Amino acid sequence: MIYAFGNFLLDDARRELTAEGRNIHVQPQVFDLLLLLVANTDRVINRDEIVEKVWNGRIVSDDAISSRIRDLRRILSGTGTKTSLIRTIRGKGFRFEAEVSLRHAPQAASPIGLAPQSDQLQFEPRQNQIGDRPSIAVLPFQRNGDLEGFTAIEEAIPRELIATLASLRWIRVVSHGSTFQFRGTHLDLAEIRRILRVCYCMTGIVEVTGRRITIDTEISDTRTGEVIWALRKSADIDDIQTLRAEISANIVMVAELEIPQHEASQLEFVSTDNLDAWSAMHLGFRHMSRFNSQDNVIAEQLLTRSTELDPTLARAHSGLAFVHFQNAFMRYSSDLSAEARKAQENADKSLALQPRDPFGNFMMGRIQWLNDDPEGSKSWFRQSVEASPNYTWGHYGSSWANVFTEQFDQALIDADNAIGLSPIDPFRPGMTGNKMWIYIDRDDYQKAVHWAEVAARTPWSHAGMAMFAAMSHWLNKDEEQANWWKAEALRRDPGLTAKRWVSLVPEVSTRFHSLVRQASGALELH
Repeated sequence: MIYAFGNFLLDDARRELTAEGRNIHVQPQVFDLLLLLVANTDRVINRDEIVEKVWNGRIVSDDAISSRIRDLRRILSGTGTKTSLIRTIRGKGFRFEAEVSLRHAPQAASPIGLAPQSDQLQFEPRQNQIGDRPSIAVLPFQRNGDLEGFTAIEEAIPRELIATLASLRWIRVVSHGSTFQFRGTHLDLAEIRRILRVCYCMTGIVEVTGRRITIDTEISDTRTGEVIWALRKSADIDDIQTLRAEISANIVMVAELEIPQHEASQLEFVSTDNLDAWSAMHLGFRHMSRFNSQDNVIAEQLLTRSTELDPTLARAHSGLAFVHFQNAFMRYSSDLSAEARKAQENADKSLALQPRDPFGNFMMGRIQWLNDDPEGSKSWFRQSVEASPNYTWGHYGSSWANVFTEQFDQALIDADNAIGLSPIDPFRPGMTGNKMWIYIDRDDYQKAVHWAEVAARTPWSHAGMAMFAAMSHWLNKDEEQANWWKAEALRRDPGLTAKRWVSLVPEVSTRFHSLVRQASGALELH
């Protein structure tokens, strides 16, 4: 189908956008977003539908959606269109404003988000001319407004961000000695890529107006010019240090979630045989973060290939440890001892290659849970946070371990830290679920119900979380809601048994382990 609007033609079969016969380059996600809006001019498209259709339901931030909308508006306005064709409906979503007509195309279009079968993947891999792993340059920020009294703040913040990113170990970060050579120059992403040999570039603006200071930051892909993430933070001038800390915390989430997801999105239709080690790893991470047995199988295949292509890739070994841990912890496999052994072996390899990688230390801590040793996991989570103080999963792991060793006050601090650092994290169900246990300890069953439902209602939450919601309602003496959540748990996983559910709570935590056993009997989970 070909859609005509204004001086544009949008061909969804050929995936082309033209204006007066001239082809316009459009990044794949931006093209999918345009197609979604143009094909649905009769209604408002909300953010949830955009995530489902454009990102295939994976976790993305509001900033990522806003960035694609900005890119699309810039493309449409850059071809002579005087008014915006995309209207923002506050609190609702977006609507395409232009009059659209249909023209017949010789070949039918594929639905947005529907990938071809694996045996049809014929595309060549995207050529990464930069190097063998993702890399980023953080440039000096620009100064606007009255910044008297804030000497070199436009360099101080980037220095902090360089140190923060470098602590993650897996991404190559160009030193400030090189990046600060671009101080005060007009930015050309292609030139930055050529000189610094980086895939990503981070830029920013510091502006003071009256008593308010605003810091805008964004990260662009130097290969395509696409903005993949943007953030605006404002505060009173006296809170500048807090503002700097918030930006530093956000950059860890970006590096751990946004960049790998962006890399993976460029590889959706690439044959597995054509992937290099880093590409296979990124796709493996995408699948392992979906928390189900089918994606775990795919993740294991991709991450195994990654380690075969590059045995020195520490993060890929950590990813395999993650996959095998999930197989054992969630009972995806019938041979739990073999899965636990493989998880340990890969965690050992990861830390031998990169001892201070926060993800490797996090995985070593999680593996202690398979040994029913939450106390023994604490030192690994502590090392994970010491290596990268804003590493969300380190705080999450500490929260879990403190819950099941009855250090509830610290567990609450850790859970709140994790949620604050990464509010749309793949581990969000676990983070919020930890708060359920804390309020159960305090006999505050209404708050326990609230946090259990927050965890269970997260789209990627597993059946066990739904049963914990049922347990919370049972404790709160709400039989109707308890039975509803039990039914929901069995809908998500018809094979869920009392034995599998109870196994999610370590036996060393005798109080909570006993409570879950009682709940399984009262709720008649067999």
